Amino acid sequence: MENRAGGIDLHIHTTSSDGTRTVYETIQDAVAFGLSHIAITDHNQFAVLQPAIYQGLEIIPGAEFSTAYTTEAGKLLEVHVVGLFFDGIPNQLGNVFHKIPLQRKQYLDAIITKLNHLGISISYEELLYRFPDSNQIGRRHIAEILLNKGYTESINDGFDRFIGNRSPYWVDSTKYMKYMPLKKCVEVICQNGGFPILAHPYHYHCTDEEVMKLVKDFKTFTGDCPAGIEVYYSKYDDKRRKELLEIAKVMELYPSAASDRHSEKESFVRGDEILLQKMKEAVQKRNNRT
Repeated sequence: MENRAGGIDLHIHTTSSDGTRTVYETIQDAVAFGLSHIAITDHNQFAVLQPAIYQGLEIIPGAEFSTAYTTEAGKLLEVHVVGLFFDGIPNQLGNVFHKIPLQRKQYLDAIITKLNHLGISISYEELLYRFPDSNQIGRRHIAEILLNKGYTESINDGFDRFIGNRSPYWVDSTKYMKYMPLKKCVEVICQNGGFPILAHPYHYHCTDEEVMKLVKDFKTFTGDCPAGIEVYYSKYDDKRRKELLEIAKVMELYPSAASDRHSEKESFVRGDEILLQKMKEAVQKRNNRT
């Protein structure tokens, strides 16, 4: 019997980027888990173009936009913004990601070269062979191979030791990927009727002070457009979530719930449905003003 507990998860990946479950499989997984609303938010890719309902589950189209952000100290960061489009993806956004694939290949080659120098046997061709259904090979796939070959004990271990943002062998994506500035990204989402959400704010090699400046800048960039921040994020403990909830209140950002799910082995989150309701009401109020 299906679980009908309800709840929302507004940050999920599929094989359209670096996930291992197709859109349809992901939707089936969410139905079985008993969620009421999900957002498909693949990396720099619109896997779902229009909102839909499947067996009582509302599917919201969106994407996780990679952006470029410079700190006060002059450090260039790759910062992610989840854009939700409750009324569907506008046609004019169709080419927003068209320059990214070639840059991503160069970035992955740099990661693979560093791993090879560490004595780890892996190649780009192996990634393509191992993940033929993926439309966007990424670090997650590299972590899968590291695990399968016995170099690591888990996906998280692979990120922590070899390829993650806090790994000693981390490769800075900003040297290869020329993403749109954070400010421009937020403007694009807002101008096209979307709802921007600052994704996993503690993921960016930042001090707590730099995180606060990032959040403040993000809020400034949104202007009159309602926006959110991931508070109930799967990889953050209760302490971090409480900190983020307070930040959301102070900065007048809407809290979001996000699993950042990439595979069947990872669970969804079950955020309170009132969070999504408040986002939608804010967007409707904005639309009524324009």
